[in-house]
Amino acid sequence: MKTFPTIEAMAFLVMLFLASCNPKQQQNTVAGNETDTLAVMQRGDSIANAMQEVLLQNVMTATKKGGPVYAVAFCNERAVSLTDSLSKVYSCQIQRISDKYRNPANKPNENDEAVLLKLKSSNPVKPFLVSENGQNIYYKPIKIAMPACLNCHGVEGKEITMETLAAIRKKYPDDMATGYKEGDFRGMWKITFMEK
Repeated sequence: MKTFPTIEAMAFLVMLFLASCNPKQQQNTVAGNETDTLAVMQRGDSIANAMQEVLLQNVMTATKKGGPVYAVAFCNERAVSLTDSLSKVYSCQIQRISDKYRNPANKPNENDEAVLLKLKSSNPVKPFLVSENGQNIYYKPIKIAMPACLNCHGVEGKEITMETLAAIRKKYPDDMATGYKEGDFRGMWKITFMEK
């Protein structure tokens, strides 16, 4: 009679082992990973949208206060500090990356260049997530969203006045961020989530 509980215990352990090899359970793990990926994508999108809104509101306020020339000075002096402060709030690193950058801090690294190429060649351009060195990195395209953006990023001598162009060249001597039309792909948000 003492062998009965042992056989039942062994049978229970065998069933538990077999259940752990169940493909449905493996699918649940995959689904869990997909859920985690979706959550990170949603968080990245939320942060990118918040950053975009903060920058646009501040640039529009600066433009109303002193026109595009004043907005150029504002961006030169405040855009990086706004980005850094929101990076702290969201516990991540927020960057704007472009192959036609204005600020050299937005210059892409080798991995970013590959992502830019991928985003430019996809239609429609969609956000995506990569894992690099154990960190999740969310990329979201930035487009020239409205005609007001062309005051500083449009065609020189057409949308960009000579006065504004002079201010851009003074603050950013190596500027490449002009010649755009509304709706053009401008670059991407890069949001790196810090390891916990």
